[in-house]
Amino acid sequence: MAAAVVTPSRLTALAKARCTIFKTAYNPTSARTDIDLCMSKFSKEWPELELVNFAEAQRVWDVDMKRARGKGAPAKAKDKSVSASFVFSVAD
Repeated sequence: MAAAVVTPSRLTALAKARCTIFKTAYNPTSARTDIDLCMSKFSKEWPELELVNFAEAQRVWDVDMKRARGKGAPAKAKDKSVSASFVFSVAD
């Protein structure tokens, strides 16, 4: 069974259709849009607005919950000598 070859024009058509279905902006060049620039200016010029990135807040909350259960990532070593001695002591 031969694999179907997908052409770049079909991929761009798919991306356009996906954007119209889900009502998102079609941005094939990944150019910064006006809303990106406005949000970065707002957060720098008016910090008292306390704009919240909900995805980042959710990620931080999830990490805190994992650490509370003991499932988080281990703490990083403070200096190189501690991490090197740990690696060599485990290997012995």
